[in-house]
Amino acid sequence: MGIDDPNLNRTDEVEEVIQPEEVDPLGLPPRKPSASAQEKMNAGASWMTIASMVSRILGVLYIMPWYNWMGEPHIANEANSLFNIGYSYYAIFLSITIAGVPDSIAKQMAYYNARGYYKTAKRLFKAGLALMTITGLVGGVLLWTFAPILAQSTPARDFDSVVLVIRSLVPALVVLPTISVIRGYFQGHQDMKPSAISQITEQILRVLYMLGAVYIIRVINNGEMVKAVTHSTFAAFLGALAALATLVFFFMRYRKGYNKEEELYAVKEETYVSSKNLLLEIVMIAIPFIVSGSAIELSRLVDTNTYMPIMARVSHLSHDQLINEYAIFGANANKLVTIIVSLAVAIGSTSIAVISATYSEEKRGIEAKLANKALPRRIDRHATQDFPETKGLIGHNLKLFSLVMFPSAIGMAVLAEPLYAIIFTHDPLGTSLLQLAAAVAVTMGLFSVLVAMLQAMSFFKDAIMGMVIGITLKLVLQVPFLAIFSTSGALLATGTAFIGIAIFYLWRLRVRINLSVVEVLNQIKGITLLSGAMGIATWLVNHFLRRTILSPEISIVHQVAQIVIVAGVGVAVYVIGGLRFKLLDTLLGDKAKMLRAKLGMGRYDK
Repeated sequence: MGIDDPNLNRTDEVEEVIQPEEVDPLGLPPRKPSASAQEKMNAGASWMTIASMVSRILGVLYIMPWYNWMGEPHIANEANSLFNIGYSYYAIFLSITIAGVPDSIAKQMAYYNARGYYKTAKRLFKAGLALMTITGLVGGVLLWTFAPILAQSTPARDFDSVVLVIRSLVPALVVLPTISVIRGYFQGHQDMKPSAISQITEQILRVLYMLGAVYIIRVINNGEMVKAVTHSTFAAFLGALAALATLVFFFMRYRKGYNKEEELYAVKEETYVSSKNLLLEIVMIAIPFIVSGSAIELSRLVDTNTYMPIMARVSHLSHDQLINEYAIFGANANKLVTIIVSLAVAIGSTSIAVISATYSEEKRGIEAKLANKALPRRIDRHATQDFPETKGLIGHNLKLFSLVMFPSAIGMAVLAEPLYAIIFTHDPLGTSLLQLAAAVAVTMGLFSVLVAMLQAMSFFKDAIMGMVIGITLKLVLQVPFLAIFSTSGALLATGTAFIGIAIFYLWRLRVRINLSVVEVLNQIKGITLLSGAMGIATWLVNHFLRRTILSPEISIVHQVAQIVIVAGVGVAVYVIGGLRFKLLDTLLGDKAKMLRAKLGMGRYDK
């Protein structure tokens, strides 16, 4: 995302062509004093991780009353499936309208602000607002218009119900692009707090309206299931309004501080960039993000449109059974694993501005050396140069990813049975599919982190090519995997596809910046072993509880107790082991040393 001259025809051969760093004719280094890159990344990752966790947990907790109020399990499963179908198409349209814009705005504003070009940054923000207002309106009209076409091949019982649910999401689609620009504005100032809090307020209001509407419609009035689902999806619009109000509040609150910063660090004369070029910058940076950022949703859309017709041919399941099994893996399990995938998305989005700035500065220095030697400026083509700080940040980012994702996925897999039972209903198939989905979530999370880092360095063609490879793998493997593994095959095809993407991305990073994959694996080796030890400990405790004291089939009290005890053991093993072997220092920094002292482990710091 740091594109400077979008009027030129960019190529992957000569990365100097659309690099925003070169907008600055004075070759100025960043003027604003700042914390270290890793400190910024940790702070931003903390805010975004907390927001993602809170909002996703709220998004899972509401399922328990929502699911129960819908009626019998088969009706609730159908309602959840209908909800998920609507959101699948909504997510694709949302990706098309906004996927790259927050990151695009954030990266460009970070670039201009760092060099004292505050007026240009403000104009960039205003241009983005205008563009996204129009995009939101156009996206809403298109989703409304094409809803009947999109509903035709979905695994739902009633065509009109799907159309109604899809159209109920149009108001949210109109508003959210504008919100994305404002979030990008704050991220451009390397301040993740407003974006994080707006995510939480958005989810709170959305959940409150959903539960209130479903309770009134289904419990009090004994109304139709489809009507309750439609109100549940419409709640996204009210949540968006809450997010907008939160961002406006922070904008008013922080405006004086930003203005003071501008007075201190602004350059006297800025090189003028026309509004047209600013818009082109946003669009040209955002387009690759739109394509590659849609990979996860596209993989789910493949399941939405191919699962029923393929399984109808390769299995002996009835139509009702297929609807139920699609609901289990495509809606129920997906809602739970979204929690851990969102952690990776938060880490990836936080890294963009920091890695972009670091890579740009290292690249500038290399270009200066090459210019002095009168050598060709193809500095990225065959990784003839080293980018030590950038590679350090990439390794740091992957360690953050591993620290968060590995224990989260393992914990969810171990506790899949009580988790699924407490939120939905006790179901052996639901348990096994959730365990598999938790493993697949790690591959999706790795994709999210890697694609964000590639695009932070403007390797857009690589990012898009990886996505194309992944979706192609998913399409090719879908039929044989469903035929061999039944419903589990859809998840296995997805996991294989994202593993393929990750391998391709790591290879491109090796080519581009001489990243050593072996070194990266060595960095996360300790985290992998610790996560494995935690997994073994939690599995043993869970197995003991189920065999002796508790059973997930008995009551919700037993299920909650099982989750609390096993999770407590897992946290204890992971935290104590992480502090003992200094693995958590990457995430906690100096606080890790303080915790070791409090826990009587200070001798390990000597």
